[in-house]
Amino acid sequence: MKRSERIMQLMKLYMKEKTHTGTSMEKGNETFFANWFQDVPYFVKHPDYCGLYPIAGDHLNRRVPWALLKGKGKKTIVLVHHSDVVDADDYGKYSETAYDPEKITSVFKDGSIQMNDTVREDLESGKWIFGRGTADMKGGAAIHMALMEEYSRQEDFQGNLLLIAVPDEENLSAGMRGAIPLIKQLKELHDLDYILMLDVEPHSRPDENTALIQEGSVGKLMPVIYVRGKLSHVGQVYQGFNPVNLLSAIIRRTEVNPEFIETAGNAATPPPTWLYAKDQKNVYDVSLPIAAAGYMNLLTLDRSPAEIFNQLKEISENAFEEVINDIEKSYLYYSKVSLDKTALPEWKPKVRLFGELYQEALDDSGSAFIQEMESVMDEVKNNIANNEMTLIDGAYRMIETTLSHVKDLSPVVVIALAPPYYPNVNNSMMPEAAKPVNDAIDDLQKYSLSEWGLTFEVENYFTGICDLSYAMFQAESENIRYIEENMLLWKHVYDIPLEAIKELSMPVMNLGPWGKDFHKYTERVYLQDLLERTPILTDRLIKKMLGE
Repeated sequence: MKRSERIMQLMKLYMKEKTHTGTSMEKGNETFFANWFQDVPYFVKHPDYCGLYPIAGDHLNRRVPWALLKGKGKKTIVLVHHSDVVDADDYGKYSETAYDPEKITSVFKDGSIQMNDTVREDLESGKWIFGRGTADMKGGAAIHMALMEEYSRQEDFQGNLLLIAVPDEENLSAGMRGAIPLIKQLKELHDLDYILMLDVEPHSRPDENTALIQEGSVGKLMPVIYVRGKLSHVGQVYQGFNPVNLLSAIIRRTEVNPEFIETAGNAATPPPTWLYAKDQKNVYDVSLPIAAAGYMNLLTLDRSPAEIFNQLKEISENAFEEVINDIEKSYLYYSKVSLDKTALPEWKPKVRLFGELYQEALDDSGSAFIQEMESVMDEVKNNIANNEMTLIDGAYRMIETTLSHVKDLSPVVVIALAPPYYPNVNNSMMPEAAKPVNDAIDDLQKYSLSEWGLTFEVENYFTGICDLSYAMFQAESENIRYIEENMLLWKHVYDIPLEAIKELSMPVMNLGPWGKDFHKYTERVYLQDLLERTPILTDRLIKKMLGE
């Protein structure tokens, strides 16, 4: 069977498994890979070189399929892809057909699904194939698998390949985080030298003749701002402190604030934006809310969580002071026109990072605080596992429990980090180890231009957020401690083996096919990339990096 035929065959088989992210359906990848292991003679002969690795503590009991091809020497490339896909509900009555690329492409051709002119043009060109997972990213996975089959038939393959198929990438990356101990175990067991983690995420293109390779991945933070106010009846508004007022002031100072935009090489992050903000009331009454909270999305290229949080703390302190000044100005007028002469409480700005608040609760309440927190976290963990509570509600519960053990009951802003956290990575962080990668990229650029007239541009960062974030961690150890102290639900519901990642750190690259409309019903992949160009380039890259 030709390579292109095998890639198409593997993609179709893989797509049939509906591995919807964040659901038990993700375990379909285990069935698919168990069958694949039996189809490849090498793994039948070497059953110890493949398996399904359990993700520790995973509430869905998901496992990470892995396969190791051992050749000559220590050099090893890790081939990674995510096995989960978003659901196909947006296909409407064709949601079941979405997992069969030939059938859904025919449905488009029949005119049964609405499409815009760009989609119609691609459809009529015959250069694209449609369906859920074609681009993101079971097509790319099929490329890696087909190449691995080819190498497994060679007697003198140079180097080693480790393929891992991680679930949950579209959600919290539980698969990649959970696979780190496996990668470490295999390194020690087989004396492997990891020289590259190669992802196969699809890329978007500025034009048909300009393709993209990424040598890094953007970082992501989810800062939580929790504001506790002071209760009062609305008729005595000056005796209370409305947390909605302060949270709104912080939101105004951070939403699309260009001071948070980072640039590095040819990459730039969009400014932060708030994804959720709400008071903490559960019922209607005529009291001020006791608390209000929200969280934002913030992308990074170089800055650490500590740098970001110091900036957020300063913004929150300034917002606090301004809100107090506004209240005092308002009260000054009110006191002149009203018979109410009740003195205005003397508010003072108080902003705490979660780690600082936690220490304050520990100082004030000691073991009583620890005991209640453990009990609350057990409850939160079970509720999240049973889909009775969201991660963010669990995070709020952790803050509220901590606040309840602090003696100071005055209004306060709490700044914390919520899951997920994706470290920013780039090969410039490992300049010596990245030299062979840079040489290989130069080779691919020259080859592609010579063979197909296709220009490959190198993007410093993959901006779609991906599992490459967990391939290296080059920050100082104090950064790890900072994350542990300020990350909500840490070690209870969510954690990242940062010390192990730091130890395993390797250069990264994303080399995937051209795709369009990821997560949409018009998702599609460019056939020439899927079946010819990307496999040829990946093969060339692997052989050059492993020493052939």
